[in-house]
Amino acid sequence: MKIRYNKNSCIIEPLCESLDRRNCKYLFKVLSEEAGSVGLDLSCVQDCSADFCETLIEFSKKREIGIFNITSDVFALFNIMNIDKSVNLFVNEIDFEENTRRLINRKFSCV
Repeated sequence: MKIRYNKNSCIIEPLCESLDRRNCKYLFKVLSEEAGSVGLDLSCVQDCSADFCETLIEFSKKREIGIFNITSDVFALFNIMNIDKSVNLFVNEIDFEENTRRLINRKFSCV
């Protein structure tokens, strides 16, 4: 796990390809200890378990978190589980730092 500190935020990058129960538990332990704005860089992550998604939703109720550099497979899972409703999703680190251009799934339909 790689931790970087910017002006007023902490960015954590898990270096594992899969976020399973064991990695999830350690990751959220580290996230809860950080102060200020917390960002999660998922550029190395190719797969995440349901435990990660459920823990992410519970963690977001206590504290605001931003996620960026999401791979397409993980992003599809986030959209299915409606994680964009509780967590701020961004395309890249610059958008996270500026808190602009959030990714939102609007679920339009033709009538």
